[in-house]
Amino acid sequence: MNKFLKKVQTKVGQKLADLPGFDQTSLVPNVSIAIPYYPTLQPPSLKLIYLLRKQRGVNLGSWFTLENWLTPSLFTHAAHSKSSEMDILQGMSSDLSQAKSMLNQHWANFVNEGDWEWMVSHGINTVRIPISYYHFLPSHPDPAIRGLISSTEYAGYESVYADAWGYIVNAIETAHKHSIGVLIDLHAAPGAQNNDAHSGLSGGHAGLWDSGDKQQLTVSILVALAKEIVRFPNVVGLEVLNEPKNTDMLQGFYDTVINAIAQAGISTMDLPLYISDSWDIRWYCQYIDKKANEGKFLVLDHHLYRCFTQSDHSKSAHQHARDVHPNSNPSGGSLSMLSNAASKTGSALVIGEWSAALNPASLDQYGSHEEKRAAQAEWGHSQWEAYEMYCGGYFFWTLKKEGAPDRGWCFYSAVEQGVLPAFVDRMKEAFHRNPRELDALRAQGVVERQEAFHAHANWWDQNSSAEDRRKFEHWRFEDGYVSGWDDALAFWFGDLGEDLGGELGGSVLGGSELGFIRWWKKVRAEGHKVEKGPGGGKGMVWEFEHGYDQAVRRFREVVKHS
Repeated sequence: MNKFLKKVQTKVGQKLADLPGFDQTSLVPNVSIAIPYYPTLQPPSLKLIYLLRKQRGVNLGSWFTLENWLTPSLFTHAAHSKSSEMDILQGMSSDLSQAKSMLNQHWANFVNEGDWEWMVSHGINTVRIPISYYHFLPSHPDPAIRGLISSTEYAGYESVYADAWGYIVNAIETAHKHSIGVLIDLHAAPGAQNNDAHSGLSGGHAGLWDSGDKQQLTVSILVALAKEIVRFPNVVGLEVLNEPKNTDMLQGFYDTVINAIAQAGISTMDLPLYISDSWDIRWYCQYIDKKANEGKFLVLDHHLYRCFTQSDHSKSAHQHARDVHPNSNPSGGSLSMLSNAASKTGSALVIGEWSAALNPASLDQYGSHEEKRAAQAEWGHSQWEAYEMYCGGYFFWTLKKEGAPDRGWCFYSAVEQGVLPAFVDRMKEAFHRNPRELDALRAQGVVERQEAFHAHANWWDQNSSAEDRRKFEHWRFEDGYVSGWDDALAFWFGDLGEDLGGELGGSVLGGSELGFIRWWKKVRAEGHKVEKGPGGGKGMVWEFEHGYDQAVRRFREVVKHS
């Protein structure tokens, strides 16, 4: 049997390895995956649709965790280098009530109802909200959690942030009203997790890694934060740390956080954890893959900018665009990186920050203003195409900033000047362009399933020995196809209620597509094994997964091109 399974694995791998984000680990027999049972006939809940759909997103930068270059007006009275939030507090220390009033006004008005409506109208379905521990702790109802701030640099400033968490909760609830998911990102940890001022301190030192006490404090904060946000149906995950310094302690810290949140009774199926790769994407792809095989739904966050290094400056906008565009031949370095990461993680990969910004040197060869804009547009659109193909989601940095229009860093400006598409969600665009009836898509699914089943069975039967053919269980492929098509329907219509005959959801949530396919496919396969048995040698479930993959992919083709 082992010899037979190895042959099957090799053949499937040869046939499917070129598919974007295809999960090779699904073909490995006898892998123990401690994932929860979810009945195969039960459609994904509304919360699961939020968690698992492809995320077309934008960062709401400098709404809570402040950055001088985005909102310089808030740093007018800041002390020292005027670069971190601590500098603001120290510069206004003689009257902290003034600082509180200024920040409350900013939190109340920086992102308003018009912004939420505009985001929806341009295809945004998820936002990443950077927050800091000092926004969360001061108003916590548990005195023990509130008291955690006393061991941090922000002790003594609790009054300034007393209202911050209420504004964050309001942001989450307002996003839900617009069917927008929210990724909560811990952008600043005690002591600072990196050397940058957006970690809350301007000392240029990542002090978190100097102190075991600070690390344990951060773990406690993350557990408390997870307990607070898991209740919101539209919170798609918790990002453990933003851009942490890549020390030899980082992976161990991640392990501790993951275990602590699990011990608090919070499953990654209810609250996925997003892990920064600290710009070591190969290493953390392996980490994500390992954790997936342990039953943990983790998502890898990579930040992609091409404007900071000398190597970046030496390339033109066109070269940068070719380096990442999925149709480039040969594939560029950025595209190869994304393709490899998607394959390793099963597309449990997001680009948590990216922009259309380039160094002026990359635009020098373009003469007129319009030529520069067009070159920048090629760069912006090429990135978008790559992230659409290979990633579970992406978040442009950032929605808005003070000052003149900036098509490199401001999503508003980039869209208005054509540097990015006017509508970033092709699936939702198809949903509105050509509404399809549920019954019609169900009927088409039957036809597609029959054709796919015959092609699958014929290929394997014609390319296998008589002995091997007797071991196949092609009916599992058909079960997988049914499951995949039904799930694609549930995401497409937004919410199918308690069963597939339920009431359809609203058009705003409708038009979604399954983004984190590997994890949900494993959940479905586990349900299939529980209900139908694992098959001979526990090896034939790959046929279910193969059918599931084909159904999801075919559904996407049908609705996009009809």
